[in-house]
Amino acid sequence: MIIKRFVSLFKTTGFKIIAFFALLATSVLIALAMLLGNEAGQFVIRVRDDSLEKSIALTTDLDAEQYLPILNAEGMTGMADYSAQYFIKLGYNDLDEITATTGQYKREGNSLYAYTFYIVNTTEDGSNVGVNIEMKYSKVTKNLDKAIRIMTYAYSTNTSIPEIYQAKEADGAEIDYVKDYGYVIEPQLFEQENVSDGIVFNDQHYTIGTTASESATRINYMKYSVFFWIEGNDPECDEKIMGGTIKFDLTVSVAM
Repeated sequence: MIIKRFVSLFKTTGFKIIAFFALLATSVLIALAMLLGNEAGQFVIRVRDDSLEKSIALTTDLDAEQYLPILNAEGMTGMADYSAQYFIKLGYNDLDEITATTGQYKREGNSLYAYTFYIVNTTEDGSNVGVNIEMKYSKVTKNLDKAIRIMTYAYSTNTSIPEIYQAKEADGAEIDYVKDYGYVIEPQLFEQENVSDGIVFNDQHYTIGTTASESATRINYMKYSVFFWIEGNDPECDEKIMGGTIKFDLTVSVAM
């Protein structure tokens, strides 16, 4: 009987082995798809592959047993418009308060998103290490990149540098940032590649391990924060961009 032969096939060792490996392969593919899909909706921070063995790593906890090559930060949905004038003041005390705790920060009302972490110098001999930081964006819908702002804040004992980035205004208008936007830092422009993706910046450079003087305590890490908000004072900020999407990736590499 055909049915009996079919049933007996399932009882053979060869079939069980084939079924096992087929199930294993399917499980791996499902796990990979879930991982890639999960990462696609996040803010991803990574050490560039060719820098993994060259003395830098990432962490949100300096006391962790092991530092990491990649950090995945949960994204934010339903962002409301905001403005830098509400949280950037001269002296940057408010920035220090927001970044006092590492990891993710979301202001009430989804008006401001920030993520704070450490870039660690892991050289075995304790020598200085230079790092370059680059941020790219992609998967833009509804022209959200036109109204969004990105601020980076690098902080150590001898460094306190906030930088703001924005897309070029559609009409090329000159903006008085202090008067019109209430900024205390003049934004730099995104480095546009094409309509759907581009580079926010690619030339941030720091040295980790240096000291202000010979008697100063050596610091082998740098605290680094990234802020995101939709600039409510920007003329590009209107109901047309609401519900838009944008994805950011930040890459840290050893300066050659």
